[in-house]
Amino acid sequence: MKPTAPIAALSLLAFAACAAPGGETEPMAAEPSVAGLWQAGAATSAIRAASCPLDDTGASAFQALELTVSPLNTKQAEVLSGRLPAGAQLAGAWELDANDPNFGGLSGLAVEDEGHLIAVTDAGGWVQLGITNGAPASASVAYMRGASGKFLSGKYENDAEGFAYRGGIAFVSFERNFRIEAFALGTCGAKAKAVEISALPASFDERSIDDNEGPEALAMTPEGQLSFGYEGASTGLSPIGRVLATGKSEWSGKRASNPNGFALVGMDSVRLPDGSDRDVFLYRAFDPLRGARSVLSWGPGETEQLTLSRPVITDNFEGLAAQTLEDGILRLWIVSDDNFSNLQRTLLYAFDVTLAPDAE
Repeated sequence: MKPTAPIAALSLLAFAACAAPGGETEPMAAEPSVAGLWQAGAATSAIRAASCPLDDTGASAFQALELTVSPLNTKQAEVLSGRLPAGAQLAGAWELDANDPNFGGLSGLAVEDEGHLIAVTDAGGWVQLGITNGAPASASVAYMRGASGKFLSGKYENDAEGFAYRGGIAFVSFERNFRIEAFALGTCGAKAKAVEISALPASFDERSIDDNEGPEALAMTPEGQLSFGYEGASTGLSPIGRVLATGKSEWSGKRASNPNGFALVGMDSVRLPDGSDRDVFLYRAFDPLRGARSVLSWGPGETEQLTLSRPVITDNFEGLAAQTLEDGILRLWIVSDDNFSNLQRTLLYAFDVTLAPDAE
């Protein structure tokens, strides 16, 4: 079933916008000014007011899970470390499991604070991971609520994929019904209701996008602007879009630098100690012969990317979060979506990257 999000058809010169539920898609014109882009700082108060219910009924806390954490063994960690380029090292690698059938499907990842990661699942769930001494130590779960306060249900509503987190506000991009919504988790916890940020394009290059190849990636710049990336489009490349101050969305004219045969599934943006910003991307590929493969890229050169493939212990990595540590090291977290299948695994890997002085 094709999504009913707004349609923005790309021609050689401009986009044509069409009305759709949730808003319109803005025609692409000249590069907008900063004032013309959506800004998290300007929207935070309104999101909190709209997301948090007026009454105090209902549970606001996440539910604790019994988390099982299994680090890779020495040999497995050595094989993984052997793939890393100079300047990168393995900070940790674990397989996660929990005593709850709803644990799994982790498709988006963000750093909540120094002691927590938070993930979204592609069944409309939140999973918080407590981090102790750099390793996962606890987990809790909650479920997304729509604007009505009712739980999201069915793939058309709850297929959460991309994720960004800022100031206690969770921003989520959804496939099937292409859109971005915000939830004030830091204010009202699991009671947070969805607040629409923007409906997203349903076509690119004058062709409809399959409902399962939509906004897998979502990132917020250090300045608080939202960008979204689609897994696939008519050309096999992954187009990048942005949200405007009007709440409309548009293609930016940029595309992710997909390795051949790979699709974009995650991106993040982080400010470095020298004041520069760094974009990080996660790509995936799969075929029955080679299984799941991933490329993690934190720069333009081959020395700034990591390929995960057999015999490395790998799976369907979709979630990505970047974090600048106190010593200037860039920590990159990735998590796999096990599709709630007993044949797959939830893997959480962390890599510490020392960036070259002349890296742009």
